[in-house]
Order: sequence, then C-alpha cells, then structure tokens
Amino acid sequence: MYSNKKVVQSLGEILKKKSIFNIIISPGSRNAPIIIHFTQYKDFQTYSIVDERCAGFFALGIAQQIRKPVVISCTSGSAVVNYYPAVTEAFYQKIPLILVTADRPKEIIDIFEGQSIHQENIFQKHVETSVQLTEDESQSGIWYNEKLMNESINKCILKNKPIHINIPFSEPLYKTTNQLQVKPKIIKTIPVRNCCIETSKSYKKEQYIWKKYKRKMILLGLHYPEKNMEKILRELSLDPSIVILTETTSHVYGKLFFSNIDQLIFNMNVKEWISLKPHILLTTGINIISKKIKFFLRKYPPIYHWHIGENYDNYPDTYYKLTTYWPITSELFFKIFKNSNLSTSDYRYKWEKLRKKRIKKHKFFLKKEKSFSDLKVLFFVFKAIPNNSILQLGNSMIIRYYELLNQKKCSVQSYCNRGTSGIDGCVSTAIGSAVSSKKVVTLIIGDISFFYDSNALWNNYVPKSFRIILINNRGGNIFRFISKIKFPKKIENFFETKHIFSAEKICEMYNWKYEKVSNQHTFKNSLSSFWKKSDSPCLLEIDTHKYKNAEILKKYLSYLS
Repeated sequence: MYSNKKVVQSLGEILKKKSIFNIIISPGSRNAPIIIHFTQYKDFQTYSIVDERCAGFFALGIAQQIRKPVVISCTSGSAVVNYYPAVTEAFYQKIPLILVTADRPKEIIDIFEGQSIHQENIFQKHVETSVQLTEDESQSGIWYNEKLMNESINKCILKNKPIHINIPFSEPLYKTTNQLQVKPKIIKTIPVRNCCIETSKSYKKEQYIWKKYKRKMILLGLHYPEKNMEKILRELSLDPSIVILTETTSHVYGKLFFSNIDQLIFNMNVKEWISLKPHILLTTGINIISKKIKFFLRKYPPIYHWHIGENYDNYPDTYYKLTTYWPITSELFFKIFKNSNLSTSDYRYKWEKLRKKRIKKHKFFLKKEKSFSDLKVLFFVFKAIPNNSILQLGNSMIIRYYELLNQKKCSVQSYCNRGTSGIDGCVSTAIGSAVSSKKVVTLIIGDISFFYDSNALWNNYVPKSFRIILINNRGGNIFRFISKIKFPKKIENFFETKHIFSAEKICEMYNWKYEKVSNQHTFKNSLSSFWKKSDSPCLLEIDTHKYKNAEILKKYLSYLS
C-alpha cells in the first residue's frame, strides 16, 4: 500500500536509490501521505517521535553515528519551526539531515486558515538548500519535482549539511494505491577529492615556511573519526618543532598529543604564553571549546595561520589572522608537508615540561580535595566510563569538566553538540546515537540541560543499555564560573536557574530504572554496578548542591598555575 500522491512516491524511490532509509516522523494530519507511504514501505526504518524539537535532535544523533543523511518529517505550521534548533546544530556540526515538511496549498496562506504559515525557505541560511515542490502531477510537474529532489539530496550528501524539502498537500490526504505510479530518474553524485601533486612547485613557498619555522602548533577541533588521521599525526608528533593539541571532540587520542588544553593554559600569564606561542598555527576540524586558547591566539597571534577543511563556503577565520585556507583533506595536506628530516627545536620539550608540572599539581589537588563536589564526582565518573563505548556530553559545564579531567581512553568515542553549543537537544541526540550504535552509550549531563530536554524520554526506541548520569547541583554553575562580578541576588536569579527538582518522577513516568546518590560511599557503590545489564534504561542522579562547585573549580584552576 502506498500514498496516491505521486510526489511522495517519487521521494520514496529517490531516497531508496540513494540508500537513505532512516525516517523520523512526528504525528500529524497534513503529513498523512508521508506517514502512510513510508510506514508501509518495508525498505525504510521509521520512528515516531511526538515532539518535533526532540525528533530533530534524535535524527541528528543517528546521522552523527551512521554518517549518512537521515530524514525528518512533520505536519504544517508551528511544527516546522520546532525543527530549527536541531537544524542550526546540524548546519554548524556538518551533519546531513533531510527535512521534509508538509505544507498547506499556497493559496490559503494568510487567510486565517489553521496551521498555515510561510514555510517556503523558512530555515533560510541554516540549510544548504531549500526547495518548494509542486502539486502538479502532469509529466512536466513530476519531472520538475524529481529534478529538485535529486539536486537537493545530492547537495546534502556532498556538503554534509541539512536541506529542506517543502511539499504542499491538498485534501484528500489519506487515499492509497497498491501500485507505484512513478519511475523517477535517479541523478547520481560522485564525490571528487581534491588532487594535489606532492612535488608541485605551487607549494614550494609554503613548504619552505613549514620547514623553516621551529614552532608549529596543530590544533584539532571537533572532528569525526578519520581512518588514517591518528597514524599520520603520530608520525608528525615525533618532530620536536611540532606540538599537537587535541580537543575532546577531535577523536584523536594518545600520549603523544596534548589533550586537556585548559588544564595546561587556563591560568597561564601573557609572558608564559608568548614563550610558548607558535610561529605557525595549523587548524583542522570545527568548533574549539577552550575559550582561553581562542583568547591567546587572537590577542597574541602566530605569524601564519593555515586552516585545512573541505566544503567551506566562507573561510573559518576563527582567530582573525588566517593567512592560508587549504580546501583539501587533512590526510592529503600532511602528505605534502611531511618532513623527511626532523627539525632541531625545543618547542615540544617546553610543552612537555609544562604538562608534567600541571599533571603533578592536578593529581595532588584531587587527592587533597575531599568534598562531594562536581569536580571530584566527575573525575571518578570519567574514569569509570566503559571501554569500547560511546560517551555523549551535555553542554555548558559538563563538556568543560571533561576537557579538564578526561583521561583520554583511546577506545571511548566522545561527542557533544558543539555546532551552536546550546543545551537544548542533548538528551535527544544521545538517544538517537544509542539507537543507531551497537556500543553502550552513556550521557553525562547537567540538571538544567536534562530538564530542558526531558521530553526526549518520551521515546519508544531507547535501548536498555542506554545510561544517563545526571549531575544535579540545583541550578547549574556556568555563570558563577565565567563571571567575576558579584551581582545582587535578584539579578543572579536570572543567570542561575535555581530549583529543587529531581529526575525520579520523570523516570517513574517513562519506566526507567532510577537511583540517586549524595555522598561518596553510595556513589562509589552505585557507579561500580551502573553499567550492568538491566531490563530498562538507567539514570543515576548525583546530588552535589551542598558544595560551592564554582569556587572549588576556580580553586583547582588557580592551584594548577
């Protein structure tokens, strides 16, 4: 059984031929042709998620893991706008989503008809392309729709960014047919890698610069796992003139690299930075979490800043001093600039010396600190994450703690919504990730982020192996940490969302296993059995509100320097 709408039939056939099979649908009436067609079509894996905002992030979590486009579809009107947070996150994180929104016929917009808004190009600059299909079922109308579908889906595949397909539907909406009435032409797209010749004279000047300077810093931001990346960087790290700084979300691990960036530089003074700043900064990947390194690189910049990355329409001049943009893969760049002879330099030695000092102080402080604070609790939580698993991290303070305390287990892949870095959708993304992965997925999240996205638990697909560790300090501490100004209590209440909520009743409502701890002894016992097999997903709530978490963190960072 299929929908009798030919535009929907064409969409189904094109998606199938392009091997796009995951479709997240939010219930509605105007999108009835899409619901009827795709839920009856055995080739597609369909999910029903009521809340469109959650559905968008759920799809993002799936696409993040499978690295292929995922379709999300909803009814007309305000439902469409609820996709916007996930769309912006996917756009800046470079995750391919295909938004298929049902619309009312154009002639009834702005005549006081329900669920009718201006949906055409509603996502504007936050999608790679936006197309408006037609209800015309003549030969030319069908050709036109199929052309637009092919073009837009191909752009989604090539650019790894969201696209929007808006489809108007007139009633009747529920009619079906037992036979497909279309046979669309499929326009293939073949990704072509940029080709460079290693010995090309075009790069002679850049190769000379690369060899000449004795302080080269490679800074890796958010970067999805790349097969040969770690191997190439390991070889490069043997050069004493190169230091490689890796962020949590870079998916590059190992003792040869400098992770925990803020642990190294957070309280560094200007004189120290100038003695360690690079001559050449080479960046790859997207968003950088550390505000401190952004500050130093902007205020006291290197001589050269080169950025490597494919498919950028605008140059990512993060530090305002970009000198060269390389629209190629990291692997290709390092083949061109691989040094056959190692430089003579003490640059790496200086960074190693700094790291040893910081690690020594880090260990001493944590041994001495006895409070049941966010800092101490998360130190043990990060150590306990199972090997060969996936870790999803909440935004705000959680990701920053991970940057400081993470031990960089090579077998643990860590993710965070750092495209726009909002707190909305963290739970939904993690559940989408868990649905599409065979590995155990754990989400560590703060209280405000969790409660903000608690509708994510209204989901029938959560694996029993999924785990959430909720750090509840009853209000979040990010603004206490980033601001040095003491505000009156009335103003502070608008920065910090104080509350007395617990996740217990939410877990009860959705039939999750729940446990709460608020002291060291019960915490360690609970953590040791937390990842054991269970008949339902599990949430461990850790109550740390009794301690001045922001002050303890500031004390820790001050002690490091």
